[in-house]
Amino acid sequence: MKSSALLECCTNDPLLTRVSLDYQALYYPYGFPVRVRSNSAITLEAAHRSWNTYRCRHDQPPLDIRLALSESNSPGCVEPPVFRSQGHLLSIVSDRDNFATLDLDAGFAFGWTTQATAQNQEYFRQCLLDVMVYPLLEVRHLITLHSACVMYEGKGILLAGNSGAGKSSLSYACARRGWTFVSDDASAFQRNAPDPKVIGHPQKFRFREPVGELFPEFRDLKSSLRAYGKPTIEVSTKSLEIITAEESRVNAIVFLNRPAHESGPPILIPISAEEAWNRLSFSIWAVQMSAFEERLAALDRLLAVPIYEMRYSELDPAMDLLEYVVQKELG
Repeated sequence: MKSSALLECCTNDPLLTRVSLDYQALYYPYGFPVRVRSNSAITLEAAHRSWNTYRCRHDQPPLDIRLALSESNSPGCVEPPVFRSQGHLLSIVSDRDNFATLDLDAGFAFGWTTQATAQNQEYFRQCLLDVMVYPLLEVRHLITLHSACVMYEGKGILLAGNSGAGKSSLSYACARRGWTFVSDDASAFQRNAPDPKVIGHPQKFRFREPVGELFPEFRDLKSSLRAYGKPTIEVSTKSLEIITAEESRVNAIVFLNRPAHESGPPILIPISAEEAWNRLSFSIWAVQMSAFEERLAALDRLLAVPIYEMRYSELDPAMDLLEYVVQKELG
């Protein structure tokens, strides 16, 4: 018997290293190539939903993502996974049957999940597949900040702030008014770009469930669980009559502060780059990586633009003030 045939029939494979990953396709989240492989078409359906609208913008070797479905009969996961990292490795664990491991240096990730978990496409996509890809992109190419981005008269405004500050609701209100929508909740920048420029993520909005109280068109929508444990309503921008863009320069940063302003006209307060650094530094993904200094340099370039804090309570006056800033301060 030939050695290859002997290997085929006799080799024990308890780690399932030789599982056939016959389903594969290339996707381009943030314009970077990512090859997704699986033993099930369900995985590619989820990847298609996350990234099918992106086009290739960067000539780079593709990330290698392998996510397989097991035959386990265990129930589907409902709780968000736990993330842990040491050195160049990152683990994402929901339970013994739903997990992934990322090699941050190699641009490689593999994971296993159950049929029941994969059938819940929102959980499968947001809590496993998406988070197998974005940390690898972050380490290699990006710096991502907890902020939204909108454009008015060609000027890009970064809307920053803590959870609950109103980034998604204000960016959607701006888009309804005719502004251009670029990204919400998280804005990614290519680290080595000479000028701060948001890589657009305009395919969707993510809202908290009370959003129906602000925008009646979303009143009947219900939330689904996201990877970091925040119930969220996801709305595709394809269904909305708004203008979107794939990228935007950053001409100003506005930190949103609703809790500090109960009523009355909004207030705009200039703040220093040092104060802005203190507010944004929590967004820096602090794992062990050689590119950390490059990330800090990119953030320094970003903080060279005008920076403000806006205290507000109502959306329309807040948008009026932002338009004033663009026309009078940035024009």
